[in-house]
Amino acid sequence: MDTTHLLVNDLEVDTALADPTVPLAVRAVWQLLWESDVRPDEVLALDVPDAELDERLIVIRHSKEGDLFETGITTAAAGVLRELIGTRTEGPLFTVDGHRLSRAEVADAYRVATGGRTLHALRFTRQRKELDQARRSATVRQTEEKTA
Repeated sequence: MDTTHLLVNDLEVDTALADPTVPLAVRAVWQLLWESDVRPDEVLALDVPDAELDERLIVIRHSKEGDLFETGITTAAAGVLRELIGTRTEGPLFTVDGHRLSRAEVADAYRVATGGRTLHALRFTRQRKELDQARRSATVRQTEEKTA
């Protein structure tokens, strides 16, 4: 099955993440989807205390499987979240105009910013890149073992 239509490139993502016309909360959701192994609904359910920025972690309390887990975030994502949170100590992490962002709002904004790409493309592309990297690493290890 050809899934290339689901892939986005780094330039498309970087351009969307840098778009100052998109609210910071929306771009922060995109960044977490691009850089971490979380699903949109898991990200959108985060509250301020779920972001442990000094440890560069977010705590997912409402996972698809129902489990609680922590996942690491990049320094860049932690910086964006720190800016987004400001002095808040509670409440929804991702808000615009006082309400928690919805999946539809985040997805619609991404579609507009990228000329029609889906929000799923962020996560799908990252997973595909990780799989390709793992395959390349395995190939390199096999080659090294054969020559050793």
